[in-house]
Amino acid sequence: MNKKSLLITFVALSLCCAFAAADDECDMESDGEPKCLMVNVGQPFRNFWDPTAYWLCTAANRKAELRHCPYTTLYDAATISCIPASKWKWTPPCSE
Repeated sequence: MNKKSLLITFVALSLCCAFAAADDECDMESDGEPKCLMVNVGQPFRNFWDPTAYWLCTAANRKAELRHCPYTTLYDAATISCIPASKWKWTPPCSE
């Protein structure tokens, strides 16, 4: 295996492990604040208890920032965006 193939394999495995770890960490007792890793910088995350807000990782190895949706909108994890409150539907925060 050459160095380029080895590097691609390592990066792919790292990404898989990071996403698997994120799934394993779903804690219904928490508010859903993520651990900000390099792979999720710029990615919003659902706040489990406040649909008017979401978490945003702005940098790796830093605390996620709590951001709020514009007035009359709620954060929707399915679309990864703030949507009109009239279209928002509650879903369980953790997959089964």
